[in-house]
Amino acid sequence: MRAHTARTRSPWALLGDIYDAVLAAAILAALAAPYLGRLGTGTTTPISGTVGMDPTWAVLVLLLLLAGLVVEPLRRLGPLFLRPYEAAWWLNMPGDRSGLLEPVAWAEAAVAVAAGGGAGLLLAVMAGAGATAATGMVLFGGAAGALLLVALVHAQVVDAGLPAVRATPLGASVIALSAGAFGAPSPSRVAGGLLVSLGLVAGLATALWWWRLRVRLVDIPDAHLLEVAARNLGVQVSLLSLDTRALGRLLSAPVRRPAVSSPLPLARLALRLPPGLRPLLGVAQADCLLLWRQPRRALQLLAGGIVAVFPLFSSGVGAIGAVVFHLVGGWLAVLALAEPARRAWFDGGADASWPAGPVRVRCGHLLLPAAIMIAWTAAVVAAQLFTSGRAPDSAGQAWAAVGLVVAAGCGWGGAALRSGFRPTPDFSLGLVASPVGSLPPGAVEMLVSGPDAAAIAGLPTALLALGVPATPRLLGVQLVASGVVIVWGLLTGRRA
Repeated sequence: MRAHTARTRSPWALLGDIYDAVLAAAILAALAAPYLGRLGTGTTTPISGTVGMDPTWAVLVLLLLLAGLVVEPLRRLGPLFLRPYEAAWWLNMPGDRSGLLEPVAWAEAAVAVAAGGGAGLLLAVMAGAGATAATGMVLFGGAAGALLLVALVHAQVVDAGLPAVRATPLGASVIALSAGAFGAPSPSRVAGGLLVSLGLVAGLATALWWWRLRVRLVDIPDAHLLEVAARNLGVQVSLLSLDTRALGRLLSAPVRRPAVSSPLPLARLALRLPPGLRPLLGVAQADCLLLWRQPRRALQLLAGGIVAVFPLFSSGVGAIGAVVFHLVGGWLAVLALAEPARRAWFDGGADASWPAGPVRVRCGHLLLPAAIMIAWTAAVVAAQLFTSGRAPDSAGQAWAAVGLVVAAGCGWGGAALRSGFRPTPDFSLGLVASPVGSLPPGAVEMLVSGPDAAAIAGLPTALLALGVPATPRLLGVQLVASGVVIVWGLLTGRRA
């Protein structure tokens, strides 16, 4: 098939595709650059109250956290992999297989350098850096992306874990957050020559490491390559069908094995409750064990919190942007807590074994996401109110703020159930014509199911970022919205 495509497709067609991609990227960058510059410099009308941390540091922390989050999915995909036909036909034949893996490695290196360079360019545009400093940021970002890829390839070759690779972005994010919190100047203030030198040194070190590592590509076990090839095929099918839930399952790392037995505090507490309520805490205890054995979920919660409070660091976000940042941050946090519901939907045997009805079991799945999102919402709302000088000035407003936090957290928990238990659309009905091309009939449903409930649950508290006071009327709106989302989540995707 690949040879047939190469014979029937002219080089000019490939050149045209490259030209279209470059032109689209240039147009998108030209449209986004002015807004990104306002985010960093705050030239638009400011929201009432911003803190003194430079927004470039907040973006850097977020990028480092995202780099830490993509480490495990990249490890699940290889990062070096073979196509299914290559794994089936060529893997069992004698000879050096590095000829199959090296082209994949070079292509992935180009993507890693482009992603890292794009992150450096984003920081440079937001910080308003000069030409030399911007060049240094792009070079250092590209070298950092390539270095991360080579570290992942090394872990794949030696079949080792990723503790150092995971810890490096996390440690760098802590350093960046501390620097910004203590009032360090923007990274663009660093001498441009120093940034260029650091980028060149990091790039040279990455190249030398890769040169020593490339001769060991033949040491990757066959069983690992076959497993990765099958997983990559599943990812491609999920992307083509826009099945985001199946995609998340394929990219999620297996649950960490327990080192010691858990004390099961919720299960012990359940013994003191009436028999009808015991299954709820039992389900919550199982969900707690699952999330506890996936440490990356905590990073995702932290990343969502930084996104939600980013308007406090930048006066250039604007009113609508503040609401969008709050909702997007909450949705990132909800996705981290929807994993137990996702697993329960794909394998309903565990839920069916509880001595309780399906609605009560789902109420048990609601407890942990609601509790964690109450704490998350409390941190975000406290940052929005107290750092901007809009703390409640009366007992009524204080109680209304507390009620908003609790109701919003429960609503976010309902959105986690909605995301995890949503039914899989029927993709067998053929394609639907649209202005952007043919789409599967369930594409919109698959992409919208989940964020729709999160937007309803989080919109009332998002108004606090605009300076709206916490009043009983706003609390009433939040109670209605959270109630609708909770009922929605409890009834979503129930099997007959």
